[in-house]
Amino acid sequence: MFSNVNISQKLLVLLTFLISISFMSCSDDTMTNPDPNPDPDPPFTFNSEANPGSSAEAFLTSDDFEELVVEIQYMEGYRPTDEAVDQLKTFLEERLNKDSITMMDPAVIPAGGQNAYSADQIRALEEEHRTVYPEEGILSAYFIFVDGEWDVSDNVLGIAYYNTSMALFGAKIEDASDGLFQHGRDKIETTVMQHEFGHILGLVNNGVDMQENHQDEENGKHCDESTCLMYYSVRTTDFFANVFEGTVPELDEACIADLRAAGGR
Repeated sequence: MFSNVNISQKLLVLLTFLISISFMSCSDDTMTNPDPNPDPDPPFTFNSEANPGSSAEAFLTSDDFEELVVEIQYMEGYRPTDEAVDQLKTFLEERLNKDSITMMDPAVIPAGGQNAYSADQIRALEEEHRTVYPEEGILSAYFIFVDGEWDVSDNVLGIAYYNTSMALFGAKIEDASDGLFQHGRDKIETTVMQHEFGHILGLVNNGVDMQENHQDEENGKHCDESTCLMYYSVRTTDFFANVFEGTVPELDEACIADLRAAGGR
């Protein structure tokens, strides 16, 4: 006869075996049928709060977005010039593979009345006022013109702060333009808007791979060619006071090669 201990051990082994079979059966069923009611049309999602340049391919190609809409908002007194808006559209049409690019009419928002704005404050303003976000087949970008300067540096005229979002500092642009021996506001806005959009497009080494090394590493994600639109000082008052001759800089061949390799023109 078997002892009670042996019977208990055998029952324990048998019970463990049965539990293992049951678990394996459940596991196999979950693996072969992960979702018994899959959504045939999952909702569209797009993160508009990622780092600048992280959505470069979405802008450069038509793989996911055939259209682009650019929304522009400005605080009272700092409406961008028509020339700057028109030239930005031309710049984008030359570099992006999109079926259509639409520039929305600039829309006024209440003045902030601050001497300086942090990036976080600008993000909060976007959250409050922006009306157009990416949707199925339509990508969007956003500009905001504020009535102060950047709290990090008082000579910077613009920043790209999200993957679809840029800010220009209207008060600083006004200070740098339209005075005796100063350049017109339209030229400065044109240059800075295109420069900041260049960062959204992944330049330099900021979302698109470099085809050859041309990054000015001492000055972040900028080109080492001083005549290029993506040169570091192009977005500063120093550039327009000391270097700018009235002709908007263009992308150099190295930057254009980077965009083309990533699906742009």
